[in-house]
Amino acid sequence: MIESISRSISRKIKQSDPEGNVSVEVMEYAIGVKLNLFLTILLTSLLGLMTNELYNSLLALTSFAILRRFSGGLHMKSLTMCAVASSLLFIMIAHIHINNMAIIILTAINTVIFLLFSPNTIEEVNPSKLDPYLKLISTLIVLSSLILMSSTVTLAFVAQGILILPFHKGGEH
Repeated sequence: MIESISRSISRKIKQSDPEGNVSVEVMEYAIGVKLNLFLTILLTSLLGLMTNELYNSLLALTSFAILRRFSGGLHMKSLTMCAVASSLLFIMIAHIHINNMAIIILTAINTVIFLLFSPNTIEEVNPSKLDPYLKLISTLIVLSSLILMSSTVTLAFVAQGILILPFHKGGEH
């Protein structure tokens, strides 16, 4: 769904400006990423409202997204499936409550995962001045769970930790 919408929009943009220097493929990708983010936020918000967990649902989404920005991780092949699966994940996380000892144990395990495997860049991206510090940044973000002591934040970080594990083809660490 997202792919076909972004393809249609990018083709219409190219038709209106055929001399433009951006290819249809590049526009399609950029539009798809934006639509994916919009759909993920929309679905998470709607499901969060329906289940009376809007705050924790959006907290899970935000925590996951911030950590993912610095740690990389596995991607789904379909942007639409990514939005749906991510939204369902954030809703589930919002409804799970763990005690402080579980937060400490999960954070310790997750810290080791991030020290070993972060960043896990699945795709080639533009190099950044932050690249040498991504492991440190993502590990410090994970350790912030010990200050926040939030089930939602900790579980969102654990979910992201699973996605940086090298269980898939093409990943590197």
